[in-house]
Amino acid sequence: MEEKIVSLKQQGLTLKQIAAELDVPIGKVQYAWRKWRNRQQQVEDVTAVNKKSGKKEKTTIAESQKQVASAREVNEVSASPLLETGPEGYWKLPDRYNVDFLHAVVQSPNSVYVCWEVSDLVKETLELQFMRKWEELPKAFRILDVTLLDYASGHTNRSYTFDLPEMTNSWFVRPLDPNTTYVFEFGIRTMEGEFLPIVASEPLDTPRAEPGGAGRFAEPVRRWQYGEVDSPELLDTLPKYAAYRLVR
Repeated sequence: MEEKIVSLKQQGLTLKQIAAELDVPIGKVQYAWRKWRNRQQQVEDVTAVNKKSGKKEKTTIAESQKQVASAREVNEVSASPLLETGPEGYWKLPDRYNVDFLHAVVQSPNSVYVCWEVSDLVKETLELQFMRKWEELPKAFRILDVTLLDYASGHTNRSYTFDLPEMTNSWFVRPLDPNTTYVFEFGIRTMEGEFLPIVASEPLDTPRAEPGGAGRFAEPVRRWQYGEVDSPELLDTLPKYAAYRLVR
């Protein structure tokens, strides 16, 4: 069947025409044609490898597959500039990627893990601007509460800034409020003590620490509805962002 399909294909027929000619499903024709093409490609790859290495001996299909896999593995390894060879043949990731980023990952309703990196270009620019080495510039971290606000507009509900030890590239930020939107910034302090942000995270929402609260007023409403109380009960039920918490 495969030989007939290949023969008809080489005559210029389409796969649909071949399926009609042989009265077989189109999927069966596609599978046979793809299988034959893959086998031919493997043979061509092995031939190219043998020519490059000066080998002229014939190889079987099984040997061809092994050689192709080995050649592809070598090519993939050599094409990975971010990987270095570790001890005992293991691969290890680089210590840094020389890019500017700050990522925040929620750990719990009250805790967020943050990691960041600053590129060499930005470091050199700051060194020229402040006439000090990067290691001598005081590092700082800022937490911004932007719940119900647009961070890009520059408005915040509140913020808190604290200094960081030198050579720090990650931090567990806690305690935080649940069900709140935060933005985290890493930067330096200027000579005047002002915070200068360098990298910032995307707005991140901490999860709830308690149920949404739907139906929590059901019992006071029932008592007033059935006349069990003379007047409606005073309910202290409006925490900050009350409307925001209800719809989230």
